[in-house]
Amino acid sequence: MDMGSIAAAVGGLKSAGDIAKALLQMKSDAERQAKVIELQSVILAAQSSAIAAQSDQFSMLEEVRKLKEEIAKVKAWEAQKQRYQLATPYTGAAVYALTKAMSNGEPPHYICASCYEDGKRSILQIARDKEGWTAFACPICKSQARTGYRGAAQPQYAEEIKPEG
Repeated sequence: MDMGSIAAAVGGLKSAGDIAKALLQMKSDAERQAKVIELQSVILAAQSSAIAAQSDQFSMLEEVRKLKEEIAKVKAWEAQKQRYQLATPYTGAAVYALTKAMSNGEPPHYICASCYEDGKRSILQIARDKEGWTAFACPICKSQARTGYRGAAQPQYAEEIKPEG
């Protein structure tokens, strides 16, 4: 929050109070009229400073809301990504496979390694290329994890994938 705006508003209100006290002690109408004009000017300046401070406060509250939302997303992703393990079910095809222990009843599936690194969960879909080879394709980034097979390829839980060797 802009402390200058708050200080200006408070200072303006103090000045307005001083002017109002001086107004009560004036004898002539001309002096009183000049002080009324000065008082109005000070009140407008204080009001302007108060509005600026309120605007700053609103901006900061909006920023705090967005940051809290971002923190919640990061925490949710951290919990989600613990459910997956990097695996190579087919030669040269790196994917993140759901672990059976963290499946919560979900069937085995793979998520895109590229999207995973970007903080997204994109479930890979079975696809075939022009030559009929089976691959797992990402619907978001369009990357593919080729299987090296022409037939059906079924995802497995991470624990069921045998290491290459």
